[in-house]
Amino acid sequence: MRNFILAFILLFLSQQAFAQKNIETRLGYSYTDKFEFSDEWQYLSTDIYLFNGSKFTRVLNELERGVKKPKKKYRHTLEYLFITAQLKNMKLFGNDEIVYPLYNFYVNTEKDNYKTQVSDNLEVVRIIDKMPLSSTQNNIDATINAKAVTNDEGDQVFNLVASQLVNLSKLTTPTSAVLSLVGEFGNLLSTRTRKHEYRFSSTIRLYEGQDFDTRLHSVKVYVFVPGEIKAVTIKAARLADYLAKNPNKLERRMLEEMTNYKDYPYMVVANYKSLYKMDVLTGDEVTLDLIEKRKQKIQNAYEHQLVNDETYRQEKLYVEFLRVFAEMKQHLNTYRLNYRNNSPEINAKNLFAIIQEYKRLKATVDNREAEFKTNSTYKNIFRAEYQAILNNADLYLEADHNLKSGKLLVNTLRDLENDPANYNTPEKRETALAKLYAVELPRPDLLSASVEGEAIVRLKAKLEEQQYASVFEKDVKKLSDTPASDETLVVKNALQDKVNTSNCISCRDKVREAVTDYNKRYESYKLREAVHTMTKLRNEAEQQVFTYLRWQLCFENNLQATAVATSENGLDAYYARISEKNDAFTKSVKALDAHTKLQPEIVQLAKVQDYTKQLQRLLKEAEQNYNTLCSIDKKLCECPV
Repeated sequence: MRNFILAFILLFLSQQAFAQKNIETRLGYSYTDKFEFSDEWQYLSTDIYLFNGSKFTRVLNELERGVKKPKKKYRHTLEYLFITAQLKNMKLFGNDEIVYPLYNFYVNTEKDNYKTQVSDNLEVVRIIDKMPLSSTQNNIDATINAKAVTNDEGDQVFNLVASQLVNLSKLTTPTSAVLSLVGEFGNLLSTRTRKHEYRFSSTIRLYEGQDFDTRLHSVKVYVFVPGEIKAVTIKAARLADYLAKNPNKLERRMLEEMTNYKDYPYMVVANYKSLYKMDVLTGDEVTLDLIEKRKQKIQNAYEHQLVNDETYRQEKLYVEFLRVFAEMKQHLNTYRLNYRNNSPEINAKNLFAIIQEYKRLKATVDNREAEFKTNSTYKNIFRAEYQAILNNADLYLEADHNLKSGKLLVNTLRDLENDPANYNTPEKRETALAKLYAVELPRPDLLSASVEGEAIVRLKAKLEEQQYASVFEKDVKKLSDTPASDETLVVKNALQDKVNTSNCISCRDKVREAVTDYNKRYESYKLREAVHTMTKLRNEAEQQVFTYLRWQLCFENNLQATAVATSENGLDAYYARISEKNDAFTKSVKALDAHTKLQPEIVQLAKVQDYTKQLQRLLKEAEQNYNTLCSIDKKLCECPV
């Protein structure tokens, strides 16, 4: 490329030179839009409008002969009218000052007067389209120059072309924009040779088909006059009003009407700035492959100086964010495909992986907001795209109960991390714990191996520690200090009811320990009570056995005497039946007597209670048998006390 341009330069320098005569370019009007362009408005487009082209005849003739009185005619005649634009601050060209050839019109001579071939129907020439700027300075205007070129002094034009080509040859990585400008210089020389009109035609455009946000930055009106004209007056009130009301697109006809200048040719230079527009993605489009392509695309754009440093940095950070989102999507797919087939343990791991990436997404946005709170590129371009991807993640986590609970868990964790004071009441802590325990997660030792899992374990422990100290510790101590008895059972039951409604797992464990300890003490209390009751009843039973034995002897004597006295009356069957009842009474007394002689184990409450229940049953049975006998025949129970 460099050798090609240098060869082109040598060719130019070997050509016939042309002299030139300057036409003064007066700034007739300057307008800068009041809109505040931030750093991300980093592309420049420049439109050129040429008006009153037929008036160049007047300019050339006045330049030759003078405005007010005739001058001496030049020895050589004018041959061309050459108009150029000098652009500054163009990063694409290494920030060197680049001169664009805009127009080269052939000049005729009719009856000792010059006449140009410039027509007034030239619509608009866009010399650059969305070119990256090297800075955010406002001095991005093109400086317009017009030269009347004679046929004898003319190496200056070739020198101009040659110097521009030398500048372009210094570029190590020439782009299509550079090559198109080289082509324009070639077209210029070709039309000069054939005495044809030249008009800049290769708009230097780096972005095709992209819908950039573009608005008017500034407008300047240059008037081409002979040197004798020192001041140009353009009534700009209507023009300023038109420009302010049409920041997105100007119309040639309206520009001419609002400027309303008829004396000399003039050129309107309209500069537009364009806002960097990033590739917008939906959540469904994001894949690791797409992210890699986006990364390479922005890298190429930066290497070719199509984006500025800040945009490049923001794009790289956004790619990192997209990668986290893509990882979350992959875990979501794994969870959905295998949920019904996997074990609860595997499902818990899959769900936790989703929670991890979702929390990282939210944390990334937090970090960007904090780091770039005053960065206009982030706020005006990237922030909305971060939020859009985050909204997609939120929607994905609405798919089922587990995912919803996972989202609530992450949001609760973030609240706890950002402002723990929001959970300074028992009610709020219970709400937080309910959300933290709503998801089946891997074991704490597995959780602690990751940053997100460690945060879950740590914050759960902190909440529960606060909840125990605030709600349960006093009651637990009270229960520990309370003697176990039937009367104090209400204290234990109240504490159990209280902890059963809590989401604090460690609180439940600690209350359970206190209740277990109380229950042991209560069992000892019940054992003592049972032994006391058993001993008392056993003593009573022993005394009752003696009474029953004495009554039994009396009853048998009375029965025998009565039976002898009435044997002649045919009552044998009657007394035989009473004898059976007496045998049952005798048997129950023997069983009672045998039970009172047993030695029960008094170390187990259940055995003591069983012994006592059996003793009570035998006492009752002996009493019922005795009462039955007495109710049959009261005379049989008439025994001395």
